[in-house]
Amino acid sequence: MKKIFSLFIKDVQHALKTPMVLIVILGLCILPSFYAWFNLKSSWDPYSNTKGIKVAVVNFDEGATVQGKHVNVGKSLVKELKTNDQFGWVFVDSLKDAKQGVRLGKYYAMIHIPEHFSEDMTSIFDKKPKRAHIDYQVNQKINAIAPKMTTAGATAITKTLNDKFVEAATQAFLKESNSLGIDLEKKLPLYHKIENAVFQAEAAIPKMEKFSAAVQKIDAHQGDINQYAEEFYALESYKDEINSGAAKLIKANQHAGEINEAGQMIVGLNSKMSNIEAALNKAQQFEERFPEINAAVAKGIDATNKASEVLSTAQNRMPQVHARLNQAQDATSKADTKVESAEEKVSSEEVDTEEKVTTEGSSTQENQTTSSEQKIEIPDSTEAVTTESVTTELPSTEAKKTATMQTVAKTKDEPLTQSDLEPAKQALSEALQAMAGLVKDNAAAQKDTLSALKDHQPSKDNMKVIAQNIGQTIQLQKEVADVLQQSSIDTSQIEEALNNSNNALAVVQKQLENGQIDASSTSRAEEALSVIQNMDMQSILLQGLETIDSGLDTAAMKLRDAEQFANKVDGILTEAQQVTSAANERLVTINNELPALEERFKEVNANVQSNFPAFKARVAEASQFVQNELPGVLNDLSRISHFAQNDLPGVMSKYDETADLLRNNLPGAEKGIHDLAEFSRNDLPGIEKDIKKAADKFRELDKKDVMNKLIKLLRNDLQGEADYFSDPIQLDEKQMFPIPNYGSASAPFYTALALWVGALLSSNLLTTELKDQSLKGTYSLRELFAGRLLLFLSIGIIQSVIVVIGNFFILDAYAKHPVMNLLFAVLVSIVFTSIVYTMVSLLGNVGKALAIILMVLQISGGGGTFPVQVTPHFFQMIHPFLPFTYAVDLLREAVGGIVPELVTLNISRLLIFFTGILAIGYGLKPKFEPIKNRMIKTSEESTIVE
Repeated sequence: MKKIFSLFIKDVQHALKTPMVLIVILGLCILPSFYAWFNLKSSWDPYSNTKGIKVAVVNFDEGATVQGKHVNVGKSLVKELKTNDQFGWVFVDSLKDAKQGVRLGKYYAMIHIPEHFSEDMTSIFDKKPKRAHIDYQVNQKINAIAPKMTTAGATAITKTLNDKFVEAATQAFLKESNSLGIDLEKKLPLYHKIENAVFQAEAAIPKMEKFSAAVQKIDAHQGDINQYAEEFYALESYKDEINSGAAKLIKANQHAGEINEAGQMIVGLNSKMSNIEAALNKAQQFEERFPEINAAVAKGIDATNKASEVLSTAQNRMPQVHARLNQAQDATSKADTKVESAEEKVSSEEVDTEEKVTTEGSSTQENQTTSSEQKIEIPDSTEAVTTESVTTELPSTEAKKTATMQTVAKTKDEPLTQSDLEPAKQALSEALQAMAGLVKDNAAAQKDTLSALKDHQPSKDNMKVIAQNIGQTIQLQKEVADVLQQSSIDTSQIEEALNNSNNALAVVQKQLENGQIDASSTSRAEEALSVIQNMDMQSILLQGLETIDSGLDTAAMKLRDAEQFANKVDGILTEAQQVTSAANERLVTINNELPALEERFKEVNANVQSNFPAFKARVAEASQFVQNELPGVLNDLSRISHFAQNDLPGVMSKYDETADLLRNNLPGAEKGIHDLAEFSRNDLPGIEKDIKKAADKFRELDKKDVMNKLIKLLRNDLQGEADYFSDPIQLDEKQMFPIPNYGSASAPFYTALALWVGALLSSNLLTTELKDQSLKGTYSLRELFAGRLLLFLSIGIIQSVIVVIGNFFILDAYAKHPVMNLLFAVLVSIVFTSIVYTMVSLLGNVGKALAIILMVLQISGGGGTFPVQVTPHFFQMIHPFLPFTYAVDLLREAVGGIVPELVTLNISRLLIFFTGILAIGYGLKPKFEPIKNRMIKTSEESTIVE
């Protein structure tokens, strides 16, 4: 690293000592800026400087006469264009001169207004309207962009004419409709009077029909007029019934609000129908899960049966252990008895002769030899030792007694072998493994039940059943935890998981007992059960059992320890068998009840599913009635109630007057009755029909509010609505990341391009080789690569600073984040310089050519000027792999406004290019150096290549 920096310092010192080199470097720092500045200044704001684009305008419009007025649309258009500075409008009198001017490039385009233009535009007032045309010609050869500009201008002219024509025509139409609306509004009170009169006549029809029937009946029996007069008088007896019915109608009308509320409840129920249907679908899904539940219960029963079999097998091994322990216990008792007998015998034989001792000693020696060759077994060895204690040859009786006591004591404390307790350890292992398997199977089944609760809301009765099952699971896990605690092994991890599961299940059980389900509580319980289900209990238990084995080996278990261990295993096996039996009984009970529960659920679900469509249709039908017909029914009820309350008393009063009139003036009334009967037969039905028809029409108009809507429609703001019809849609433009001018928007592209050009100039004017012969061999090729790169990077950084500062202070370019713009430009320059320098350093002139080719590809494929989506497919394919793409995008972020995600993306891509090219250059420099030297030598031999 020191050599790299020393080379860089030497390069700087050489540059400072050589004025010509210093001038070249200063030129290298400044020249790329000119490339960017000149391009930006020449295209700073082209779309605002279109006055110099000349467009010829030829107007031959002769005008037209519309409703006695002469109009000339072409003349108006020319007048408007003379005040328009969008283009350089040139008004020409000769169509031939205009076309020749376009042909020769004097004008970019030509607009020709034909002589019948106004006539065609106003032809809408005739029976055969014609579309007006404007002739437009453009010279596409002059420039690529200018034809697009002039075409946009011609389109804007036609749009303006269309908008003005629509506005004028619409304003005339709206003026007439407004006048009609005013007249109609003035006559609206008269309309309401007529309407009310029709409704009153319609309300009186029932009375007229009843009266007509009575009059016709009387008239039909004029011969017995007195009899019918009495019948007419008898109508008075219906007065109470009529008044009673009227009172009921009035009362019913008073409850119209309650009826409407009930109807709205039906509408609300219909709006919730989708939720009900979704619940039924979930019920159907729950029914489909019954086979899984049945399989889970059957699997649980099978697991408890297997566990019970394992525990029974384990219990069958324990009698063998207890028999071995009893055998050892009997041997110990016999040893105690024989010790006492030996002591007595030794005391009584103190005076025995030497020959007897010798003889018995020989016998004892034979027994001892035989005993030493036999495998030690507690009953036999005790017998042998006792004999030895009595017959061993000792110099004195006291010594003989001492030796006997020591041998017996040793025999009593002799340990059992580990193989004697292997059945008990095997039984304990199988019992604990069975318990673990039972708990894991039960956890899996209970987890499936909780998962089903998420998809279906059970009834309260089913909630209680599920709560009972959860309680049984809690009880089972508590019992298993108690068994594990008695096993004398470390099962704290399993016990903690069981306790956590029990706590979570207890919360769910309590909620179910209260008729509620909380999704978070259910999820926590599922997670706790998953811990049990996924726990490797077998490894934990085996490790614990290995601890017991180690304890048995090191402690050399004696008889009393063996008895305690065997008794503990008996207790564990007994309790485990009870737990397994209880779990089996619960599962069998569930399995017996499950078919009936499944059948009942299917029956209820099938009944609901089959009846739901009809129920849904009836609710929808009732809802339609409430929404569409009930308001009319309530209106009718209100009118009838109003008649009964306000008009009926008058009708009854008139009846009384008529009856009195008959009584007093019957002879003179006969002719009047006959005339009235004729009217009711011949004229009244038609009149009633017309009244009903008119009333229905008035109701329909009132219901749709036709009159007010019509008046509102006809009355209008002439200017405002005419403007609306001429331009009904308004575009609301909101600019995101606004940039004030085209030059500032183009600055990222030309800045990046200038930095690449700067890197190319540096690589062409400065060498990547070590020219100082005195330093040959001082630096390795990699050190030369890295040290010289620092010089190139320093020049590139200075170039980027000059370009950006010149953009700001010379061109007055806009940037939302000027400091970030400078920093981003420095980063881009570092990346570009590294790429160009590496290619030149590895390949020489070939690398320079590749750098130029890459620059050309990046100008087209980098998306700097036009969106890459409008370029050919080839450039779209290479776009993501070009460093120019991310350099321009990064500089745009600083100009328009930073989006952190995009800045991070672009910087990361540029750093990938940077690190990748440095790794290639640093790593391959030694390998490419011979290749480059051969190419340089070949080039020099040609005498035409630098």
